[in-house]
Amino acid sequence: MSSWVRKRFEGAGLTQSPPGPHFGVLRAKYRGTALLCIDVSGSMHGSPLRQAIDGGILFLDEAFDAGYDCGLVLWHHDVEAYVRPGSARAEVADRLAAAVSTGGNDLMPTLRIAKEDLAPLTGDRVLCVFGDGDVGDRSAAVAAARQLCALGVRIVVRGLGHGATEQLSALVCPGQQDEEQLIEDVRSISAGIASMAKGLTVSRKSDGGRTC
Repeated sequence: MSSWVRKRFEGAGLTQSPPGPHFGVLRAKYRGTALLCIDVSGSMHGSPLRQAIDGGILFLDEAFDAGYDCGLVLWHHDVEAYVRPGSARAEVADRLAAAVSTGGNDLMPTLRIAKEDLAPLTGDRVLCVFGDGDVGDRSAAVAAARQLCALGVRIVVRGLGHGATEQLSALVCPGQQDEEQLIEDVRSISAGIASMAKGLTVSRKSDGGRTC
């Protein structure tokens, strides 16, 4: 399966309206959170970056429509920009649209943010990473990714070219299958990033306005 989106959703049981005092706890249990991380290093200048922005917007549209809280990291050798998960849809999309390319590659600052954001949460938590080159210290990045996996975070990656895909695929949680990690060329970046949300369904039950 190439989709990162949960296919099975369990009901919350007996509910009532208006929301009761346990609404927040129930909402947290059944929520989904996706952190989209886009490489904006210097090699992404021009068409690659434009393609990445377009693909990221498509990804965010599907994720928000499916009821996921979404965050954004624009990464290079550090974190160029960061929008916390749970921010407004327009805020995340506007910051992505304003991305510029510069710098080198080091994914560790991004992985640290991912742990800070996703580890305390419940529900479906997904780290989605696109890159066009290396990840910096590969052994450190893999170790950080394994910590996320141990916390129940799923990791989905897309790499531009075989080299980037090899670097990023090492981060994916053991046993997690995805046959679409490779983006063959620049013209396929937009579709490749958007495909991280393949299989997304809008039938995910919303708990808004209902609780035990």
